[in-house]
Amino acid sequence: MEWAVTVVALIGGAVLAGTMAWLEKRPRTDLKPRMVPTTPVMFIGVLIAIMALVHILTLAGIDVPKRGR
Repeated sequence: MEWAVTVVALIGGAVLAGTMAWLEKRPRTDLKPRMVPTTPVMFIGVLIAIMALVHILTLAGIDVPKRGR
């Protein structure tokens, strides 16, 4: 169950970031401002995707060794 939720979060964050990037690159037809600020929403999507990717790596048992003293 954890895997499914994490993969859905990864895909959702990537789709959100991709959609906002696509909206940002579209040519403007008028000078009215957009109702949704694309850059902060894209940042949130990327943050969700990165956190989900780290969680997937943790679930897979991949551990980063600590630099020792």
